[in-house]
Amino acid sequence: MERVNLGYSAKNIPIAQDGQYLKTLIEKTESFLRRLRWKAFFFLNPKSGEAKETYGFTSKRSPPPIMELCDFEGRMLQLIQNIKFKKNQCDFQKKLLQDVRNIRRDDKLLIAADKTTNFYRVDAQTYNDLTQSSITKEYKKAPENITTEIIREERDIATKLDLADRIESFAPKESFITLKDHKPSFNNKPTCRLLNPAKSEIGIVSKKILERININITAKSGINQWKNSDSVISWFNAIPDKSSHSFICFDIKDFYPSITEQLLRKALIFAEKYDTITDEEKNIIIQTKKSVLFHHNAPWCKVNSETLFDVAMGSYDGAEVCELVGSFLLSELSTKYGNCIGLYRDDGLAAFNVTPRELEIIKKDICKTFNKYNLKLTIVANKKCIDYLDVTFDLRNASFKPFMKPNNVTQYVHKKSNHPPSITRNIPTAINKRLSKISSDKKTFEAAIPPYQDALRSSGYITRLEYDNKQENRKQRTRNRNVVWFNPPYSTSVATNIGRNFLHLIDVCFPRNHKLRKICNRNTLKISYSCMPNIKSIISAHNKAVLNKRETSNETDQSTKCNCRVRNECPLAGKCLTRGLVYQATVTRSDNNKQETYIGLTENQFKTRYRNHTSSFRNVNHRNSTELSKYIWNLKDSKINHSITWKIMKRCKILHSNITKTL
Repeated sequence: MERVNLGYSAKNIPIAQDGQYLKTLIEKTESFLRRLRWKAFFFLNPKSGEAKETYGFTSKRSPPPIMELCDFEGRMLQLIQNIKFKKNQCDFQKKLLQDVRNIRRDDKLLIAADKTTNFYRVDAQTYNDLTQSSITKEYKKAPENITTEIIREERDIATKLDLADRIESFAPKESFITLKDHKPSFNNKPTCRLLNPAKSEIGIVSKKILERININITAKSGINQWKNSDSVISWFNAIPDKSSHSFICFDIKDFYPSITEQLLRKALIFAEKYDTITDEEKNIIIQTKKSVLFHHNAPWCKVNSETLFDVAMGSYDGAEVCELVGSFLLSELSTKYGNCIGLYRDDGLAAFNVTPRELEIIKKDICKTFNKYNLKLTIVANKKCIDYLDVTFDLRNASFKPFMKPNNVTQYVHKKSNHPPSITRNIPTAINKRLSKISSDKKTFEAAIPPYQDALRSSGYITRLEYDNKQENRKQRTRNRNVVWFNPPYSTSVATNIGRNFLHLIDVCFPRNHKLRKICNRNTLKISYSCMPNIKSIISAHNKAVLNKRETSNETDQSTKCNCRVRNECPLAGKCLTRGLVYQATVTRSDNNKQETYIGLTENQFKTRYRNHTSSFRNVNHRNSTELSKYIWNLKDSKINHSITWKIMKRCKILHSNITKTL
């Protein structure tokens, strides 16, 4: 395992090729025009739809053509066709492009660290071993058709919410890991954080419900469920006579996977004291925790759960679930210790004005409270100075200062990165403001800033960091304006001023007497540049390509093409373990030799799909799973004997796409 130092932030964006830029621009323009068509349709036909809670899900249906938008759409197409490019490569961009070429040529993976900016060069076998080791600690192999039940229950919920045409079906996605190189024992025993991207979109609904619940709990109960380090600083500043206090700091080990269904249900019962939660909302929250993890396209489920309950890292509502459970646990501690203790997700902090012996008793009591729910803690007590989140708090001199994780190298987006200028222009100001906010005074600020100042200079900025204690807390105006945003990608290689041309089109196509002028003007149609893929995205795509290439090369080995006990009975003539293919099933009736064909495709091994097919032929409850199973059951109902043969129609490249079918 080799540590790789890129020398810059992985958030930097290289200049994309002209063809890639145009492809992205077309996608963004298509999305904008689609949303604009729907807005115009409902404006022209106000009685055509009823308002309903959509939880942010957009319709998957295509909007009808709007005659009043034809001229504008035509001119938008001309805008794309007339895009002009220029050569604009500085030394930094040349370095990025050379690094991108080197990354894509490499046959090894670059794995990101968990809480630092480091990357580690790892071969595919080592990566698979680390992933397998992380999975087998908490998960076990699950039945291959286990997702069927999850999809059915999701469909029921989506139908009740009248969102079945908007919410996408649960789709299998490969789990992945990041490396915890901030741990002291990392060099001798590398540890990983396992992330599960296979998540249900019902989780977005659950997230909004839990956000409302958590806001009400925090507002009404007064417990310290912190949202960020700013709220921790406010708590620290409110501690009286700080020098006589001592810290207790603790970390909940594996908090996400350690939350059980029973613990979550108890937390929901506790939350009912502060918010009205319907049975349907409870069902949605619990249902979204039913998940499986995928590794090499095989499903895995939690070892100690028979109901597939799992609060997965990376799920839509995982952080909100942790906050809710954390509030429940804090409520038990707050009855004894009041405002002296607080929690940010899995990190806790407390300060007490007691003797060391009494502090040790409190420490044991905190451990006992968490152990009661099978939650293990890493805890330290009787500390005057502690590192918590991104701040170091010191009770001896009532100060706090910025904190940096061990092995971390501070890096910022380079001034010459292919970001919109409004982003790079505001980076020094934002950094200065943040460092001033987490520094208790000017002296502390000046002692802490050298590594941050050096990082800014190495990123091409000449701004000098200066302490600013004027922290403005102006309340933002929240005007609800129905705006449709056009988000073209930004690139310094584009000579055409897309923003100016877009605003000019609005003025030309929607004059004051236009039928759609009310909803199509400079106040309701706005432009904001989006970004092209950064180095981190390119590395992620490279890793997927390397793993996919390795799996494909393994499949070319004769010994891995088929694992049937009797090779002559293989449904695909010795190729049943082939992945990524279009296949054909031919059903021949024995009474008249008439043949019917069924065409299917699968990303997984054919044998997995074959087993699902044969299961639907045997189980009457799955007779409507596919058109093929329907036909087979019709033959069985008519008592007509038949035979089925299978063959490969075409091999397909496996695409890692986020597009899935709706429920």
